[in-house]
Amino acid sequence: MRSAPYGLVAALIFVRFADEWATFLPAGSLEPMRRDLGLTYAQVAAILVALPAGGFLGSFFLVAADYVSRRLLASLGALAYGLAMIAFGCSHTLTGLLVASFVWGAASDAFIHGCEVALVDLAEDQLPKALARMHGWAAVGDLLGPLTVAAAAMLGLSWRAGFIGLGLLMFGYAAWVAGQRFPPPKPPQHAPSPLAGILAIARDRRVLMLALVLGLFSLLDEPLAGFMIAYLERVRRLSPALAAMPVMAILIGGMAGYAGYERLLGLRPARTAVIACAGLMAAALPAALFAPCLALQVPAAFAFGLAASVFYTTLDAIVLGLRPGQVGATSAVVSTVGMIVMGFPALVGLAADAWGLGPAIGLYALIPVLVLALVAADRK
Repeated sequence: MRSAPYGLVAALIFVRFADEWATFLPAGSLEPMRRDLGLTYAQVAAILVALPAGGFLGSFFLVAADYVSRRLLASLGALAYGLAMIAFGCSHTLTGLLVASFVWGAASDAFIHGCEVALVDLAEDQLPKALARMHGWAAVGDLLGPLTVAAAAMLGLSWRAGFIGLGLLMFGYAAWVAGQRFPPPKPPQHAPSPLAGILAIARDRRVLMLALVLGLFSLLDEPLAGFMIAYLERVRRLSPALAAMPVMAILIGGMAGYAGYERLLGLRPARTAVIACAGLMAAALPAALFAPCLALQVPAAFAFGLAASVFYTTLDAIVLGLRPGQVGATSAVVSTVGMIVMGFPALVGLAADAWGLGPAIGLYALIPVLVLALVAADRK
């Protein structure tokens, strides 16, 4: 990886930075979007669900990353990503937002995994370190998402401005990726047929177990931040700036975890680190949500973000290294299994409409507990 061109390495490392920056915007704009279009919480939650639902189509792109040009896949994915963001920002109906969100989610799979599969081939035995760098920059993107929403509000801009602006920037990323020389996929004779490869992976109990864990973990992302901010504003009566503080603490904790990943992990076995981090997440998230004052919520949120970053990097490296030469197909199976839980934000939205934001957001506190139970039960 040290001998690879700097432009290529940077393009691969920064892919999740760009994605996390952009994908925070729907959750961060939940309240103004709901007020502007007169939507219920269940309807805006459906928009948040449509984004990962694009993975149904995106799974084909994940498998394709093992067989076709990763450069073409990633650059066209980034182009479609930008177009979908602009369409989202220009939509004035729930249907338009749902369609744009679905296409956006599908395009993100082509964009991200075209780059990620290339990074796996490029990094080889340095993969955990490369993933920590990638996810570290993703945490910076996570931080820029709320800042973008806040800056637009301070400048008196519509919630739509961020989507259109970042959509245009994504066109630049597409051009950047298109100008790089990616590692080619393995020769056809060295790879199983796509269908045979997927069937073999789908029979791998280890893959399925980790897929379920990662699917549950993925729920603790932008929709959680959106509902947390809405809860703190509407129920706890905090100003938008104060309501964003626990979310910012989660993001900063994540950045600290990625930056210090190698030191935090040390020589500990991966399973030990994963269980310890899951336990810390299970304890910290309820405090981050429901502690009686920000002085307690913010440190708990930081601890949650720190544990989550180490947990995810370790598990991601395990998954991507399980089946060499089938990274894309493995990611496709993991993504598809993870979609079992993708309707969870809609459930939270329905609960918020029926019982209020407090009980609804409490459902999120159950997720790390389930994750802890699963990783503790996995003996491999």
